[in-house]
This record gives sequence, structure tokens and C-alpha cells, in this order.
Amino acid sequence: MKNRNLTAVILTACASLVFAVASYAESQTPSMSERASDALVTLATTGNPDPLQAELGGTIISSAELQKNVGSLLDLEKNEHLAPKALVTPNGETYAMVAPTITKDNFILVDSNGKAMRMDVGDTEGHRMPFVVEEIIEDGGTPWYVEFWYWISGA
Repeated sequence: MKNRNLTAVILTACASLVFAVASYAESQTPSMSERASDALVTLATTGNPDPLQAELGGTIISSAELQKNVGSLLDLEKNEHLAPKALVTPNGETYAMVAPTITKDNFILVDSNGKAMRMDVGDTEGHRMPFVVEEIIEDGGTPWYVEFWYWISGA
């Protein structure tokens, strides 16, 4: 009888631990229904994936291959393209900035199932609540000298 009680306690503790770990791992992925982290805003507005990598982990890659796969989400007639670097997280999501030629805070998110979405981080709107871009709305992009500053300062 004591062994059954001990087994039940151990199984309950293990189950609690599994749920806690799963909950923690899930909380490490930025939820698109919550406010964007500063790191995600940095990626979406400057193209720098380093802070998001520090937050989520993963590998920084060239966005060249990703751009071939998500071209339909970009306004190619206006020379829209991805920033040079992208982040692939440990859970398989990919994040890359849409270079700010016509918009200021858009990024591409490829979820762990391979579904690609153009997202707006919500920074220019003032709410920092990411949402899926249904229609590309030009907001003038970011001036070249600001982008140059990001590039030389590593922001």
C-alpha cells in the first residue's frame, strides 16, 4: 500500500513538472496575442535579430533562402525585400524583418508548421500588439540615414 501511495505521489510530481516545463517553453515564444517584446520590436524595426536570439535562442541565418519562399508576401514591384539576417528559433519558427523600404515595422514569421505570415509588430501604431498584415499599407518606410545608423551602431 505504501508503494502505491509513493508511486502516485511520484507520478503526480512528474506530471506537474512536465506541465511546468511545457508552460515555460510555451511562454518563451512571443505570443502574437500579447505585447511584443523589445527584442521582437528591434528585429521588426531594425532588422537586428541578436536581441531576439538572446531572448529565444536559435540560430541566425541569411534570409536569402527565406526570401525565395516568402516572395508572395512582399511587394516586389517596389523592391521590397527581407533584411539580410533571419532568426530560426529552437522550436522551428523563423523571424525576419521586411526591409523598411515602404513600411517601418513589418516582419515575416514562419511558424513551426511552415506557415509563413507577414506580421506588423504594432510599433508605429503605438500598441505593440503584433497582427497579421492583410493589406500592405505604406507608411513611408524608414529613412536611409536611420537605417545606416542602425547598421553602423549594430542596433
